[in-house]
Amino acid sequence: MTVDLTSTCEDDGVAMHGGTRQISAVGFVLAALLAGAVGCSSGSGDAAKKSDSATAGAKGAPAAAADTACANGTYTWFNIEKPTRLLGVTDVETLGKGGGELKKKLKRLATVEISVQAGSGAPAADEVLFSLGKKIGEIDSDAASLKDAGGESWRFTEVGGKGPELNDGSAAPYGSGRFVMYAAVRVVEADFRHSCPGGRTSTGHAESWTTSIDGLLECGTKDGSATVREAARLSCGADSAAAKAA
Repeated sequence: MTVDLTSTCEDDGVAMHGGTRQISAVGFVLAALLAGAVGCSSGSGDAAKKSDSATAGAKGAPAAAADTACANGTYTWFNIEKPTRLLGVTDVETLGKGGGELKKKLKRLATVEISVQAGSGAPAADEVLFSLGKKIGEIDSDAASLKDAGGESWRFTEVGGKGPELNDGSAAPYGSGRFVMYAAVRVVEADFRHSCPGGRTSTGHAESWTTSIDGLLECGTKDGSATVREAARLSCGADSAAAKAA
C-alpha cells in the first residue's frame, strides 16, 4: 500500500512550496501508519541521468566582476541522479495474533544536506538549486532566476537544510509478525556548468531532496524495493526473507 499526502505551507506571507510525503507498507494492512503531522516536502520523478541547458538570470543584465557570476549565463546539467537514501530504522518488534501498536523509535543512519560545491564565479547556491529544481520538474516557475520569483520560496533551495525529520509516529498492523519501521528520502544530485557570455564558465555539484518516505516492513515478507532490503538487513538480519530479493 502506498499513500501520497500533499501539503503546502505559508510562513510570514511567503509562499513555501511543498509536495509529497510517501508512506509505504509491505504485505499487510495498517490501522494507523506513522501518525502525525505531514511535513512540507517535495515530490520527485523517476531516476534520470542526462545533460541539457537552461537559461538562468535576467537577460540584458550588466556583466558582473570577474570573480562573481554573470547575470545572464546558462546552466548545463549532467550526471543527474535520484537515489533513495535510507535515513533511519527501528529495532524489530514482534506482534502476536491480531497485531498491535509498534512503539520503537527510529534510529538515524544518515542525513541529507542541501548544498552546492562550486568554484569561483559560480552563481549563489540557492540560484543553482533553483535551476536544478526547474530542470527536474521539482520547481514550477516561469521566473528566470530565484531573485525574479517574486518572493516565492521552495524547500528544495534552502541551502544548509538537513532533509526531513524522522517521524516519531507509530504504526499498528493488524497481523502478527516481526516488524520494522524505516524512513528514507529521495535525493537529487547533479553536476553543472554555468557559462557566461564571452566564454567564462564555472562548474560545481549540487544536492537536495524531494520526497520523504515513511515505511513499514515485516521481516518474513519479501519486497522488491532495495530500500526495504537494506532496512531489513540492518534490523531483521541478512538471512531474513525481507532482506532478500523478491
